Amino acid sequence: MGEVYSTRLEWKGSKEIGERLSLLVPEEFHHELTNAEGKARLSIDIDAGSLEELREKVDRLLTLFSDQDQ
Repeated sequence: MGEVYSTRLEWKGSKEIGERLSLLVPEEFHHELTNAEGKARLSIDIDAGSLEELREKVDRLLTLFSDQDQ
């Protein structure tokens, strides 16, 4: 087995935006949305076979989210 590179993205904010962002996460990524006291936390685990692939996946997610956090 080759090397695996991984990272976790975490977002915190309103429950409404968290739910919208959660729906945008592609099925290939493990993610979890938790809510407590009206605040949401979205955690997304990202794995890749190279640093370049990891960066591309993170960039893709951030692009998906860029218009939602307003």
